[in-house]
Amino acid sequence: MNVTPITSKGEQAKAQLISAAIAQFGEFGLHATTRDIAALAGQNIAAIPYYFGSKEDLYLACAQWIADFIGANFRPLANTGEQLLSQSVPDKPAIRELILHASQNMILLLTQDETVNLSKFISREQLSPSPAYQLIHDQVIAPLHGHLTQLIAAYTGREPTDTQTILHTHALLGEILAFRLGRETILLRTGWARFDEEKAGLIFAVITQHIDFLLNGLSQRS
Repeated sequence: MNVTPITSKGEQAKAQLISAAIAQFGEFGLHATTRDIAALAGQNIAAIPYYFGSKEDLYLACAQWIADFIGANFRPLANTGEQLLSQSVPDKPAIRELILHASQNMILLLTQDETVNLSKFISREQLSPSPAYQLIHDQVIAPLHGHLTQLIAAYTGREPTDTQTILHTHALLGEILAFRLGRETILLRTGWARFDEEKAGLIFAVITQHIDFLLNGLSQRS
C-alpha cells in the first residue's frame, strides 16, 4: 500500500512505523503505545521520536499517509471529472461511466484485507474527529465528495450545492462503504468466507444498478 517507492533505509523505517501505527491507532486510537507500534514495525522505540517527534505527530503523519494514498488512487479520476464538468453540455454517458469507474475502484479498495486498518483509522476519526480527520477531509475527502456531487448534479440537472444533492451523493457512497463497515454482516448473510475478485464483481454489479436507479430517478424528478 505504499504511495511512493521506498528509496532509503530511513524511508523504509518510516514506512514500517506508519504501517504499524495505522494498525495500532485504528485498533486503539491514541491509547496505542509507542512501544507496541515500534515492536510491530520491528523498529527501536527511539525511532519514533527520531523520525516523527511525538506520538501525536506520528498520528498526523498517518493521516497524511492516508490522504496521500486516497489521492493517489482517485486523483486521476477527479482530473477526468473536472474535464467532463468543464463542458458546456453534459456528456451523460461519460459521466455515468466515470461514476461507475470511481465506484468500482472504491469497491476494490474496500474489499481488500490490506486496507482494513486504514478503514479502522478513518472510522474512528469519523466518530471522534480530531485535527487528523480535518487534514484528510480538506485534502481528499471534501474535494472527491464535491466532484462526485457535481457529476451527479450535471447528469440529473440538479444544483450541486443543493443539500438534497449532497445527501444523495453521500447516500450512494454509504452504500459502498457498507460493504466494509458492515463486512461481517454481509459475509454471514451470503455465506461467503471472504471477499475476493468474484465477490467484488457481484457487489459492483449491484451498485451499478443502484447508481442507474439514482441517476435516472433524479433526472426524472428534475
